[in-house]
Amino acid sequence: MDFNPSYSEYRKIIRDVKETGKYMSYEEALGKPEFVIMRHDIEFSIERAYALSLIESEEDFRSTYFVQLTNDSYNAISGRGLKMLRDMSERGHHIGLHYHVHGQSDPVLVRDGVRDELRILSEMLGVKVGCYSFHRPKKEIYYYDISIPGAINAYSKDFFTYVEDMTDDTVLDVKYIADSKHRWNYGYPDYETLMKYPKVQLLLHPFSWTKEGYDNFRNFSHLIDEKRDCLIETLTDEFQRFVEVKEQILIEKGLKEG
Repeated sequence: MDFNPSYSEYRKIIRDVKETGKYMSYEEALGKPEFVIMRHDIEFSIERAYALSLIESEEDFRSTYFVQLTNDSYNAISGRGLKMLRDMSERGHHIGLHYHVHGQSDPVLVRDGVRDELRILSEMLGVKVGCYSFHRPKKEIYYYDISIPGAINAYSKDFFTYVEDMTDDTVLDVKYIADSKHRWNYGYPDYETLMKYPKVQLLLHPFSWTKEGYDNFRNFSHLIDEKRDCLIETLTDEFQRFVEVKEQILIEKGLKEG
């Protein structure tokens, strides 16, 4: 199946998920014999995640957005980040923690790090953050077994089946479908596939999805432009001495005609 990460394609996926009648949040899915969970790991852009959340709201749909606290591309607890995340939460979306392992190999340190960041994110947002996923975890830390009292691990056995070298044909207690590497992995989430498996966890990365549905090259190219524009906007809002040289800088960098 060709990967077409456009907003129109995303609306189709949402409607297929809704049509199954078994869409649930993580909390709702606990102990259920069937479910479809929609999850988003925010890797590089809260803005793109926010845009997806608006589409979901238009479709009367809610999902879970996992956000990092130690990401070098965005600041979740900046004024800008908190404003978007709080609005998403107020519209009924669930905010979770996407814990960046940063190469840690001690499962106790990872567990304690998750616990601490859940507390920080909850306090900053003003709502309880009760679920977490991992960013590029090492299998040696047994991330699927890490448990925090009062919080849900998206990779626990209730929602994820861990196997070595998973393929499209691997039989799993929970079917996992993801758009990692800007492609569909382990199947395509159409209605037939979602109904074929009793339990499904669906992971989509917001930074891959745009109105146009760019290929990998153009997607990263536009993402870089968006990050540049965000920095220019921030400098413009906060520093008069930047405003004084802004036009000259933009002309020099070819961002504006002289």
